[in-house]
Amino acid sequence: MSPKQISRRKNKGDTAGKAVPVQKTENGRAVKDAREAVLLALLSYEKDGTFSNVLVKRTLDDCSRMTASERAFIKRLLEGVIERRMWLDARIEQLTHRSVTRLHPVIRQILRMGIYQIYYMDAVPDSAACNESVRLVRCHAPSGLSGFVNGVLRNSAREAAAQREPEDGAHLRQSMPEWLVRMWEEELGQEQTELLLAALMEIRPVTMRICGDPSPEETRDLLDRLRSAGVLIEKGRWLPRSYFLRKTSDLSRLPGFAGGLWTVQDESSMLAVEAAGLQGSETVYDVCAAPGGKSFLAADILRTLGKENCGHVCSFDLTQKKTDRIREGAARLHLPNLTAAARDARTAPPEEEGAADVLLCDLPCSGLGVIGKKRDIKYRASLEGIRDLQELQRQILSSAVKYLKKGGTLIYSTCTISRRENEENAEWIASVLGLVPEDLSPYLPAGIPGIRGNTLQLLPHVHGTDGFFIARFRKM
Repeated sequence: MSPKQISRRKNKGDTAGKAVPVQKTENGRAVKDAREAVLLALLSYEKDGTFSNVLVKRTLDDCSRMTASERAFIKRLLEGVIERRMWLDARIEQLTHRSVTRLHPVIRQILRMGIYQIYYMDAVPDSAACNESVRLVRCHAPSGLSGFVNGVLRNSAREAAAQREPEDGAHLRQSMPEWLVRMWEEELGQEQTELLLAALMEIRPVTMRICGDPSPEETRDLLDRLRSAGVLIEKGRWLPRSYFLRKTSDLSRLPGFAGGLWTVQDESSMLAVEAAGLQGSETVYDVCAAPGGKSFLAADILRTLGKENCGHVCSFDLTQKKTDRIREGAARLHLPNLTAAARDARTAPPEEEGAADVLLCDLPCSGLGVIGKKRDIKYRASLEGIRDLQELQRQILSSAVKYLKKGGTLIYSTCTISRRENEENAEWIASVLGLVPEDLSPYLPAGIPGIRGNTLQLLPHVHGTDGFFIARFRKM
């Protein structure tokens, strides 16, 4: 069965890619059409190593005057080529009988783009994928290579039409590093790993959290306004004020966003805050807080429950740039009970020891649970990197726990799926730092699967969230 049958991703933007009047980026680079925008972005990505989510946003900003369908096409093709790079390169090497590293950089990217369109973008005719790729070669590559690209892509189209596919391993089928697939098979089992790999490749909706304590009428009005803007809305799976949004474009321009009526936050991140069991009057410390989602929710819960006597959130991160972003978010969401300061999480000022009732430690991690959103994480991660991160996590925990008063609650969380960073660290917190594990069940929605005492590993294919780990402890 071909990838087009396995992983069809219907998208309104598939039919885009026609030429538009020349656009100008901030640095003066001319962008003539959607496919050229993707090519230039991929060349920049390969040269500079920009994170994929940053690259996509920058590219869409550069093409802000293109139509919505063209921008959707750009997003789809750019993210898809990055996500499926390993599989695409295997196909290129099979068709050309040479290593992709030996190809001219422009040719390498154009072949990736063309093969992706042939296999994964149903609404793009194979002839268009081939012809437009040849056009890009003539504009951007050395002369004499258009025939080579045309031949490779037409052979690829014939193979796709005949549904001839080699017997790839799971890591190639899902464009996932082999070491990572093996690690997950050891930790989760083969069946769960296959389900996880498939889930990470799916296009997931944006998750919205409605802020404050709106009445049912106010909630309906907001949802109606969003629907009128063309957004498809589904109720969230686990929490009452979470909703899934589809067919979104620029989120910041949607009704209610600028006014702080709602914000973007995955349910996994919300559940980490719910696990703290806030009552309304606590002092909450959030280390490594940027971009601020958990701090915002904690401050929101405190204001809703505590009213005029509500508690306070102190958010910290390493740089002024990050804490400025937290302050901007708090201002948009009308959260005066949140302050942010730049601070290294590995140092706790003595005068603040024992100041926190609740300590949120969502620490730097390998990010394997958000591969579906940040597609290049899988290319940057390594077993050695995971070992280094575990050491950093323990350094931060050893210092941050000093903020917590006796009887206070620690929530340790990561956005990864890695026993070394998750379960092993939870055991270390209890055995070395001496905190007492506390059952998560009373604080999380009834029926949520996977709770094991004081820990919960959220999985995309099980919970419909990011891959995320939560553990709860009390300091005695």
